[in-house]
Amino acid sequence: MNTLLRGLWAGVMATSSMTISLFQAFKSLPFLQKAPLPPALLSREIGEKTGLAKNLTSQQQQMFTMVSHFGYGAAAGAVYAILASKLPGNPVIKGSLFGVGVWLASYYGLIPSMGLSTSAPNMTKKRNFMMFASHIVWGISLGYAEQELRRRGSTMLDGRRNPVLAK
Repeated sequence: MNTLLRGLWAGVMATSSMTISLFQAFKSLPFLQKAPLPPALLSREIGEKTGLAKNLTSQQQQMFTMVSHFGYGAAAGAVYAILASKLPGNPVIKGSLFGVGVWLASYYGLIPSMGLSTSAPNMTKKRNFMMFASHIVWGISLGYAEQELRRRGSTMLDGRRNPVLAK
């Protein structure tokens, strides 16, 4: 499996872990902080600003949110795979540091620079911690997933070699 595909796939896998951690952390937030999770707020705001999500039904908005959330995670996973292939080290350390870097770059850099309101300075400490921790979960999952996919090469779940991925 080539590096880019491996990173995209690892990013999707890691985003699943992150999403589950967000669902769990959300339960512990105080009642007044139980606004929609940042991926939903961001996709709604980006959709409104760009016109991509104009007149969407609730179900379509949820789909737009998930595609945006998993797409961003996959793209970041591709970047990680490129970097990880060049840097030695433990996948837990590399992944968690990368996860923190993505959180910092996104919530303190990219999101505010786009004029979006769901940036870290606009969130409560508890919501910021929830997002910070979920990015560490994402990074650790990403590190493990990328390493395992690299180790497996073109071998799939059934233990057989996939000729399409072998190219």
